[in-house]
Amino acid sequence: MRKHILELNPQGGASHTVRKTRFGEIMQGLRLGAAYAFDAESYRRFLPLGREAGLALAEADFSQHKQQFFTVQLKPQ
Repeated sequence: MRKHILELNPQGGASHTVRKTRFGEIMQGLRLGAAYAFDAESYRRFLPLGREAGLALAEADFSQHKQQFFTVQLKPQ
């Protein structure tokens, strides 16, 4: 994440806070309507946990179009 922030704003990278977000926090945010963008390593960790929690998650191909992030958001029912 720090690398991505520096790519977007080389001078302002130090002014951002980056912290780990736990699975429970992500699930709570998803239930509230938030969308989360995962890089390849983060999605690899999230995928089995999300599926175990009952989410219908797709495999993500990060090699396609040099995709850096994969976004997850719950559909409203």
